[in-house]
Amino acid sequence: GLDAQYKYVNGNSYGESSRIANHPLGNNRIHYNDETGQKSFGITHDYRLGMNYTFSKNNRLDVAYTGQWDKTNSNSRTTGSSISGMHRDSHEYLHNVDVNYALPFGLTLSGSYTYYRTPQQQALDGTITTENKNETERNLTSGSEQTINKWMFTADQTHSLSHGWGLSYGVKGQFTSNKSYQTTIDKDGSVLPDGTSSVDLNERIWNIYAGFSKQINKAISLEASVAAEQYHSPIWDKWRVYPTLNALWNVNDNHLLNLSFSSNSEFPSYWSTMSNVFYSSTYTEIHGNPDLKPFSYYNVNLMWQIKRRYTLMAFASLKPDYSVQLPYQTTDRIAVIMKETNFDYSNSFGLQASAIFSAGKWLNGNVFVMGTYKHDKSDHFFDLPFDRKKLSVVLGGTASVKLCSTQDLRLILNPFYQTKAIQGVYDISPIFSMDAKLQWSSHDGRWGLRLNGNNIFNNKYDTRSVQGNQDYRMKINYNWASVTFAVIYKFGGYKEKTVKEVDTSRMGH
Repeated sequence: GLDAQYKYVNGNSYGESSRIANHPLGNNRIHYNDETGQKSFGITHDYRLGMNYTFSKNNRLDVAYTGQWDKTNSNSRTTGSSISGMHRDSHEYLHNVDVNYALPFGLTLSGSYTYYRTPQQQALDGTITTENKNETERNLTSGSEQTINKWMFTADQTHSLSHGWGLSYGVKGQFTSNKSYQTTIDKDGSVLPDGTSSVDLNERIWNIYAGFSKQINKAISLEASVAAEQYHSPIWDKWRVYPTLNALWNVNDNHLLNLSFSSNSEFPSYWSTMSNVFYSSTYTEIHGNPDLKPFSYYNVNLMWQIKRRYTLMAFASLKPDYSVQLPYQTTDRIAVIMKETNFDYSNSFGLQASAIFSAGKWLNGNVFVMGTYKHDKSDHFFDLPFDRKKLSVVLGGTASVKLCSTQDLRLILNPFYQTKAIQGVYDISPIFSMDAKLQWSSHDGRWGLRLNGNNIFNNKYDTRSVQGNQDYRMKINYNWASVTFAVIYKFGGYKEKTVKEVDTSRMGH
């Protein structure tokens, strides 16, 4: 088998953000506000070539190459307490090769190599004028580049044993080379030490696991596994153990119970562990954190499904060492520092109820309500330790309305609402958004028309930090209300192939 795919995207995007602050400067408060608009132009080329060959039954080789070339130019303009302009040019280059070989006796061998490089140039020219007419000037030019080489291989073995038993075990090794730098110079051409750094780091992750499955009878099944993972970097070298469990009891045709426990690790992005300062505006500084460490998460869910239509679920999520980027207003200058730091923990506990509904052939969909109690704690966030708790409620669902009895014409609505919530020092204002889709399909399924509306009420994200001496509010709208129209025609029996995506979650600025 042979498959090839190419995608070209060319377009503009626009975003807005604003900040309102009463900045703690020494023993005084300085009012600050700004509005920023950003326009970006980008071109993206995505391409993929895949090949598979079956030697015999259950003996198959898959090889695939995936590439991406991306270019983005953006300009932003800020007005208010600060007046500034910023121009940024960036590229993104990605090459990935995947090889997968499945053998007849249950052994699967996989290997991949990923090359990722993203050079970027930025020029910032701006001035902050405070109430006492003092001015702070930033006229900076920075150049940066991240180059990642990642090798990964896995070996997984499965056995189907007698009496409904199954056994699986395997190993994964991942080796990463991270060569990155940033250089920042001022208007006189002098190097800015805080904005300049470089790294040449190697990272290693080993993961060894073993598990079993058991079909006890027609109604009860059980799966369990345990993994031991070692993460090694220049500053971290630690083993962690991650168990999983899934128990399913199909009581009868009307009732089903499921207990699941999962655990795993989350690793910080490579760029967030740099030691330099990135000046994203005249007021905002993004600080790297070389001491940032990965965090673990442990999730447990107990689900009860009734008549295949109604579901009740209790859940808990424990995240020791959880990390996220948070703001901090420093008292020695007019600047807000955005820095990703590790919490002591971020824990959530909650209940969720959902239901599937229908009304004849004209209406069907689902609705859910979820209540979550969140507890975020950190004793090491600058000089501002926090221990915060909040109960939040989320409502949402999908409604599909058939508009015509003779044609497959449907209106699909996806509303979402969240009450006030927290994230570290942030208070997050209530969020409401609505997506809508009007779609038509021909009787033979070949033709299709789609009219999609995204965030049709143009909701903005509104956050505020008022912990301790802080008073910082930020509104962001990078998900503007948008409408897209598509005409679809399927040739023959074409079905889009599902392919493995390249993991670039830790890469990029």
